[in-house]
Amino acid sequence: MSLEGKVALVVGASRGMGKRMALELAEQGADIAIAARTDRPGQSDVSGTIHETADEIRALGCRALPVRVDLADSGQIEEMLSTTLDHFGHIDILVHSVQYMGPGYLSHFLDTTAEQLELQIKVNLLSAMHATRLVAPGMAERGGGLVVLISSAAGTTENPNMPGEGSTGLGYPVTKAGLNRFVSAVEKELRPHNVAVVAVDPGFTLSEHVTEGAVDQVYNGWPLEWAHGIEVPATTVRELCCASDPMAFSGQVVVAADYVKEHGLL
Repeated sequence: MSLEGKVALVVGASRGMGKRMALELAEQGADIAIAARTDRPGQSDVSGTIHETADEIRALGCRALPVRVDLADSGQIEEMLSTTLDHFGHIDILVHSVQYMGPGYLSHFLDTTAEQLELQIKVNLLSAMHATRLVAPGMAERGGGLVVLISSAAGTTENPNMPGEGSTGLGYPVTKAGLNRFVSAVEKELRPHNVAVVAVDPGFTLSEHVTEGAVDQVYNGWPLEWAHGIEVPATTVRELCCASDPMAFSGQVVVAADYVKEHGLL
């Protein structure tokens, strides 16, 4: 299905998987609101800004709206939604592709402060729940919609390595497990409104923070040769958004590598 006339809000689209997902949806005709915290070069150690993504979307012939947001601030999440609605009038698709990577991300549990744990929960998990709560009523009024939350295998499988030595701290797997559980729990409430909620496990992906953060072709203990291209999760999200019946996937955790293989997409 074409996405002509559809509006997607892609959170975490200044770079990485979120950016590639936004571009994939724009290539199918969707107008895109690009939300992230990085709005100028040099603001992050990793390349990419919301304005750069917006320029690439406009080059594809679609409308683009860059929106700066700090996902730890619920007020800014609400402003992100209202700004998008004021500009486009509606939201048909929400993609939440977020990974907190600040202080405490790679720390041992006993070395992680309560504030750092709380921040990871706010950014990775609560922002997705909050954004879903805000977009769902409008989607229901328009006859349906789709929410895609980017999860991780870390939410279901324990990494045997220690934090900072091939594994993250506890904040990451706990919040990604929370996303999976949120999707399975909330879908029964949103199903009667034809609003699908799907988690996507992207797998080990060659996004910018991986390639730019690697040392001697190893990222945080993981050889880059184990990773797949960013097109794997991006194609999966595109196909879910273009599916004739996204409700068939609602409440599920879709593993991107399995999905593209099963459907012969790459």
